[in-house]
Parts: sequence; structure tokens; C-alpha cells
Amino acid sequence: MILRARIALLALGVIAFALAQQTQREWLRWLGIGLVALALLLRFIKR
Repeated sequence: MILRARIALLALGVIAFALAQQTQREWLRWLGIGLVALALLLRFIKR
């Protein structure tokens, strides 16, 4: 379950970051960075 959440967060983060590059929206860029960071932090959660 955690693996699926991490993959989904990574995918959403990359999509948000890519959209931010095209639209020049700063908040969308930071949202993408935050989602990827959250996915990486989930790696340290023990089941």
C-alpha cells in the first residue's frame, strides 16, 4: 500500500512540475517538489 502511494505521489509530483515549467506558475512548481519530497520521506516509514 505504501509503495502504491509513493508511486502515485512521485507521478503527480513530476506531472505538476512539468506543468509548472510550461505555465510558469511558481506554486505548481513547489507543489510538484513537495509531492516528490513527501514520496521520498515515505520511504522511511516502517509498516
